[in-house]
Amino acid sequence: MLSKRVRQSKILDFVKERPVCSQEELLELLATTGIHVTQATLSRDIRDLGLVKSRGIYRRPAELSQPADLEVLRRSVKQFVLQSGLSGNILMIRTAPGNAHALGVVLDSARLPEVLGTVAGDDTVFALLRSPRMGKRMLRRIEDYLS
Repeated sequence: MLSKRVRQSKILDFVKERPVCSQEELLELLATTGIHVTQATLSRDIRDLGLVKSRGIYRRPAELSQPADLEVLRRSVKQFVLQSGLSGNILMIRTAPGNAHALGVVLDSARLPEVLGTVAGDDTVFALLRSPRMGKRMLRRIEDYLS
């Protein structure tokens, strides 16, 4: 049987590498590496590691966006965004000319778990998202900020 430290280290690796949305998913990921634990043990490990669920994804508290960053994002979306659309895991955000770079910087600094990175031109930002499902979530967030 593997030590608690090794198991918890593997849990942290999984959470850093990919979005993990449930304990069941985490149990399956551990099983692929030959680590078999009960749900109760996994719950204790999650608590001991200080993992929290933020926007449906397990994260370490240090990785969470600061509320100020999210407020800046909300204000920037209201100020700059004219149109948005989604194709798979790529979110397109249209701004007035000259504003895309500023919005891209704000999106990157918010460190949202859905966003891998952005590319900004003069009036368009493309955000690469972790999955099409997260793309839908991100598009809803943009639309919510606009309303």
